Amino acid sequence: MQSNNKIYSFFIILALLFWNPTSYFLIYANTPIYSEKVFHIFYWFVFISGMLLIFLIQKNMLNDKIKNVALTLAFTGILFFAFVIIDRAIGLISKNEEVQVQKQEWLIFEPNSKARYQTVEFDYVTNINRLGLRDKEINIEKENKYRILCFGDSWTYGYGVNVENSWPKILEQYLITNGFENIEVINCGRPGQFTTTYKNYMEKIVPLLKPNLVLVGVLQLDDLAQLFTDSFIVNQSGTIKTIMRKIKTGSLRFMKYSFKNVLHSSKTLDITSDWEKISTSMISDFSRWQNIRFSTLNDSVQSLFKNGNLAPSLLDYYINYPDRITIFNNQNHPATKFSITEMNKDIKKMRDICHKHNSKLIFINIPMNYFTGHEVIRTPSDVLNPYFEKNNNIDPIYRSIANANNLPYIELTDHFISLQNKSEYLFKYDGHPNEKGYQEIAKYIGKQLIEKNHMIKKDL
Repeated sequence: MQSNNKIYSFFIILALLFWNPTSYFLIYANTPIYSEKVFHIFYWFVFISGMLLIFLIQKNMLNDKIKNVALTLAFTGILFFAFVIIDRAIGLISKNEEVQVQKQEWLIFEPNSKARYQTVEFDYVTNINRLGLRDKEINIEKENKYRILCFGDSWTYGYGVNVENSWPKILEQYLITNGFENIEVINCGRPGQFTTTYKNYMEKIVPLLKPNLVLVGVLQLDDLAQLFTDSFIVNQSGTIKTIMRKIKTGSLRFMKYSFKNVLHSSKTLDITSDWEKISTSMISDFSRWQNIRFSTLNDSVQSLFKNGNLAPSLLDYYINYPDRITIFNNQNHPATKFSITEMNKDIKKMRDICHKHNSKLIFINIPMNYFTGHEVIRTPSDVLNPYFEKNNNIDPIYRSIANANNLPYIELTDHFISLQNKSEYLFKYDGHPNEKGYQEIAKYIGKQLIEKNHMIKKDL
């Protein structure tokens, strides 16, 4: 019996050579997952549990069934460790520079990833740099540059165009052309986000990149609505589902960086094919009322969703939140009141983060077609857009939040209303700005920064 216990203990100890916090540091310190606390906790848990098992086995306090389970887990852990070592050996032999990079921060996106968005309206490739931002490679140390960070959703990210045509990068060129040659403007946008996630990104990025100025592009109405819908979805999905989703995502990332040399691929992801699968699945699962709502969409819009030419997230909005514009344009609606409170908390936190790191923050109200009269074919409710243009309650809400937090505020609504040809600045079906639309956003912001002396002149 004592001899068998030594065998059990030996293999558990062998497994713990890998499954311990020190090995975790040595193997994963140069990967994005090392910054996630859950993996640190997991490795400590496995190591302590393994040591406890060895103690109990040596004291002969466990039955054979439990010891056999422990032995099976130990063998599995050893085998996993062996494959990780093989993967690292492959990396050393191949000397793949793109894989063997310095520590990656994973600030927003997966570092060094690529994706292609190809639809009937646009065709562009996103290239993510080593820090996980949609921008050129950036030196963390800004040296003598005046650094501006731009946070926001898809309208800041530059959805629909190449990164050089996103408004942050056009803004950089505009400022350089106007005499501010030492300017560096960095794109920190990500599609589908809102003020709570901007705040979370700022907590990581501002201390690292130490900007002089931070611009937060808050999308008209949409950011306000997402604060409520995101809270609603989280509450409805339940704690168990949320935890399971996080476990699944975390496990996939752990496997990817355990075998980063074997699994590495320079392949560009084809987003459009994924959209088609997701939209087709959503449509096939529609309830009777959802099908009725879908049938009210323009025939071309229906076809574009079915063929993967429009993002499934838009389909979700159109079908499941048909009254979102009416609701959130009403400042007295309970959902709107909730979102106003949450946005104010987020903006206050952003202000505090920037103040702590000697950065200045500006609130920018990014306009949407609902309030500016620009032509976009979306849902039957677009017939109400002329009403919303004249009865815009979003801008006063955003302005009051900026004022409550003593922040400079830039509003582009009147500028976009004044643009003459209402079909030239946004994609007809998708609704995001095209190159010309992003140029208008960038130039107007740049003009305001210079003319109103928003931190630019006095600091350069």
